[in-house]
Amino acid sequence: MNKISKSEIDAGLEMCDDFTYEEELETVGNSFFDRLYFGTRILILAEKFGDEILIAGNTILNFTAARAEIFIAYTNEKKSTAENLTALKILGVTEDKIIFVKNLKQVILELRANIIFCVDYDSAEHKKLSAEFEKVMGEILIEQKNYRPEIYKKLANATALNAPPDFYAPNLLSVKRPKFGTTDNYDFDLIDCANYNWAERVRFPVPEHCRNTLLKHNTLAAAIFAYKSKKFSPLRILNSDEIFFERRTDNQIFSAEVTASSGAAEKVCDFKIFGECWQPEIDDAKKILKLEWVDAVQVQQIKIYGNTFDENAAKIKIRLELENHIDKAGFSLDNIQEFENILPSQGRPLIIDVEKIFVRRAEIQVIEGSADFGIAEIEFFANVEPLRKILPFIKLAAGKNFFYRYDVPYEVEKISLNLYRFHVEEPVKITATANDETVLNEIFSGDNELTLNLGNAKEIVLTAEVIGNPNIYDTAIIRRVGDLAQIQLKIWQWLDKIHKRS
Repeated sequence: MNKISKSEIDAGLEMCDDFTYEEELETVGNSFFDRLYFGTRILILAEKFGDEILIAGNTILNFTAARAEIFIAYTNEKKSTAENLTALKILGVTEDKIIFVKNLKQVILELRANIIFCVDYDSAEHKKLSAEFEKVMGEILIEQKNYRPEIYKKLANATALNAPPDFYAPNLLSVKRPKFGTTDNYDFDLIDCANYNWAERVRFPVPEHCRNTLLKHNTLAAAIFAYKSKKFSPLRILNSDEIFFERRTDNQIFSAEVTASSGAAEKVCDFKIFGECWQPEIDDAKKILKLEWVDAVQVQQIKIYGNTFDENAAKIKIRLELENHIDKAGFSLDNIQEFENILPSQGRPLIIDVEKIFVRRAEIQVIEGSADFGIAEIEFFANVEPLRKILPFIKLAAGKNFFYRYDVPYEVEKISLNLYRFHVEEPVKITATANDETVLNEIFSGDNELTLNLGNAKEIVLTAEVIGNPNIYDTAIIRRVGDLAQIQLKIWQWLDKIHKRS
């Protein structure tokens, strides 16, 4: 068999430009990409060169395009390299925004970034940085009353570096859930333990120039290839979404005095959910945590995380002493609310939503628990949803996958439509048109699913819009493709793969 030369591959690729047509570019859009973030500071915390791509490559591109000020801080590097500078230039980050970290706490306090992205607990080096970040962040949140950044953490190895090599599909696929025993170096199944609820993961859309099904035209792929000394596979990193786990910082417990009948009470308010926790002494008959505020705090939601490594559920009693109608003698029965609740196993949170109350004191008592019982973190939130710099948005999905322009074979008669919501509770109107005729006009409420019958339409334009707020919207295109187009795509992707190996 004759070997294909690089020039022949290049010539073939020149013939197989992007599927996207100019008229489609005007139709496909999302309010997420409309926002401008002038004056917003974003900090990416990375252990070494290349980690910034694994953590937030698409997100960096999104926010540099939105005019945010993005800083990359490396904790285990000393100076820039040519390939590092090239990669960051592609991402839109200039050299003056690169920081080599000696004192992480000092960097965070000096920058006071509005939004912070950091690695999470999924490899030895990432565990080290994640733990250090959470330690100093806990100290900052206690010391600095007026600094509450948005924080997004990323299982960078499990959902990027070692994710499935699924790029060469007919349409871009969303990030897959890591699988214990299958995903490389994923030695402990974090998903759906502690705060790693897969259903509640944050999913950001990817920018237009990162949606192509060929590496040749993908900007993030170009940044990955700039790191010639790294063994990154863009086939594992490039997807139709980029996912994170959000950590709220507006926890009222940071202003409380926290004590316990025994054990290290401070561990329930140190910003660490995974690993360390408060555990009362075995012979402690009370097993009580006490929280007290100088001034009563507003509360609408309580979250309590148990020990991630406890396989058993526990029973706890929560007692809240409210500010309302306090007399000189103390609290009347009307000022006390009590709950007995089950604390789920493996650190999954107990969530209690209450009508707006003002709490001065709280007690949490262990009623029943195993030898591994512990409380990792307690959160008292004034509001169910905090104020955020990143504004609410919605995104259409076909099955589980975000889509922008979605190619569907003619033999497929219908597809399932889903809707991702980033802090949007209102109903959403979904409209589908083909040949200037409306083929779907439905309302999404909650997490329901819609079925779209494709019929004989060659192209269907979908629009999703929040009812009462047309500034939150998504538009996407479904295009029918025949056998020839599917074969052409496979050939072009094959040439693209060979080209990148050569």
